[in-house]
Amino acid sequence: MAHRQDDALITIAIFETELEASFARGALEASGIRALVPGESSGSFSGLYGGRATRAELQVFDSDRDRAIAELRRLHIRIVPPRHRA
Repeated sequence: MAHRQDDALITIAIFETELEASFARGALEASGIRALVPGESSGSFSGLYGGRATRAELQVFDSDRDRAIAELRRLHIRIVPPRHRA
């Protein structure tokens, strides 16, 4: 699916580690939903090394929000409560 230029990335879930967020990203992408874990592309899985717990966000395009949330719920992945839209 092509996205509009003004289609913003939004956070739909937060995980205790980047690895968990990466697995959720992969599940969404397997369902045809583009997703992003900020910092993941740098190869920095800091939550795995050095004993530091690092929370990681899972982001999708706003236009995919409802589909992505439904897919995460189907997979029993916890969801960030939606923010009120202005």
